[in-house]
Amino acid sequence: MSAETKSIAVIGAGWAGLAAALELCRHNYKVSVFESSPQTGGRARSIEWNGITLDNGQHLMIGAYQQMLSLLDLLEADVQALFKRLPHQMLMLDAKTGSRVFDLQLPRLPAPLHLLGGVLKTPYLSFVEKLQVLIRFNRLLNTPLKQDLSVDKWLASANLPQKYIKNVLEPVCLAALTTHPWQASAKAFQSVLQQTFNAPAEHTDLLIPATDLGQTIPALAENFILNHGGQIHTRSKVKRLYIENSQITSLYVNEQKQSFDHYILATPPSTTLKLLEDVELARNTCEQLQSLAYEPVTTLYLAFSQPVKLPALMTGFINGITEWAFERSVSGQNSILAIVISAQGEHLNMSHEQLKEQVLNELKQAIPELPQPQSSKLITEKHATFQCHPDVDQYRPGIKTRLSNLNLCGDYVYIEENNQPGLPSTLEGALRSGVKCAQTVIKQLNN
Repeated sequence: MSAETKSIAVIGAGWAGLAAALELCRHNYKVSVFESSPQTGGRARSIEWNGITLDNGQHLMIGAYQQMLSLLDLLEADVQALFKRLPHQMLMLDAKTGSRVFDLQLPRLPAPLHLLGGVLKTPYLSFVEKLQVLIRFNRLLNTPLKQDLSVDKWLASANLPQKYIKNVLEPVCLAALTTHPWQASAKAFQSVLQQTFNAPAEHTDLLIPATDLGQTIPALAENFILNHGGQIHTRSKVKRLYIENSQITSLYVNEQKQSFDHYILATPPSTTLKLLEDVELARNTCEQLQSLAYEPVTTLYLAFSQPVKLPALMTGFINGITEWAFERSVSGQNSILAIVISAQGEHLNMSHEQLKEQVLNELKQAIPELPQPQSSKLITEKHATFQCHPDVDQYRPGIKTRLSNLNLCGDYVYIEENNQPGLPSTLEGALRSGVKCAQTVIKQLNN
């Protein structure tokens, strides 16, 4: 049976499912994508608000997202039109006073000279502290961890200056892993830092979306899949998988059965669990899924009657509710700010109005002339990411299952070789998972 005649169902059209479908279509497989919602994109989908298009949560990409950039190249995308590439800057403010507590700007120099230049240039460390950061952070970054532990204990063991830990590393940990440092995996955080700083300097660049994310991977992938003979079915919820002799024979979607040679579940963990919970051969997978904990991500959009500017396009805050504030000016929305708050916290117990007022009070410490917003929109994804705690990889299912024609992909799926730490729950992780899952399926079909 040739690739052209082998049919594959991809269930879920988030970034992982789209990446899997792309890779399969690229190799001439017959692909059908099923998505329960009206549009593709998963968590990084577009929404309409007051006549403008936003993302279902503010996302930030970095130059280390090599899988994303590779797929955009495959899709012949104009990356410069889709993203504004900026040198890394991490400006941190005190939410209580508005004062600057740290500013780390990395020059475009080959690694590790970019970090060396950025640390030496920052005025927020003494000369002795700069030397401590350069020597001890490098040692921390490159010393293998025999056992996983929490990020706060790992950082404390390095004897780094406290202001560097509190004002730089802890906020980065929370942003990258969507898990508080006292709960987060040191192995995972070390891996993220290595892929960012032990790499070409451009890996630390910020990639600010110049459009809603629905116009990036989702829209381009849809066109590619359709142009390569694939099918995309939205509003198509798969309700059941039929199984005989250790394999799936068909699926039940929109009140009818459909059969394929192979199946990929690119659904959120809760949906994957629901589809597999009565499958004896998937018991281990289900036990792993039941062991995962989840973290929320909250985005508060503020719309003003006039353009608003932050001290930096992406401005961080400590000692308050606000964690990151983003200008939307790169997207042509210069009168909108996006506030992002990751993981569990007191903000989840606040009403929309209470949270808005608290955030505005903190923003006004840094921008005294900030006017009152005309409107606001609050979006909380309660299960946005899996909690990236120590040893979490053992609870993450792999791509292969005990069902011979079923594979999994998603940012929660463990895809690494040789017990290397897995990526946390990110769009880049979803894309890598989708591509690797498709490559695994191709190998299985060709054996």
